[in-house]
Amino acid sequence: MNQQEMTDIVKEELKHIPSSYGRMHGWLRHYYNRRRRHDLAKGKTKEETLSWCIDEIRKEDPNWHPEYDITFFKIK
Repeated sequence: MNQQEMTDIVKEELKHIPSSYGRMHGWLRHYYNRRRRHDLAKGKTKEETLSWCIDEIRKEDPNWHPEYDITFFKIK
């Protein structure tokens, strides 16, 4: 997979993580954007990437509740 293909995938996936829910969601989108490119090269799923990002942010704010499209990201 080349860089442009990764960029296109991440751009589409980010549409399912809202940007209008405050500072922590800004961080979620930022983390997801960077981490997803790395994870795509490793063959990881979008759910694995999002879960990792959420876990990282919760280290700073354990009570934070992320908003994302649960029909797109099938996290258990």
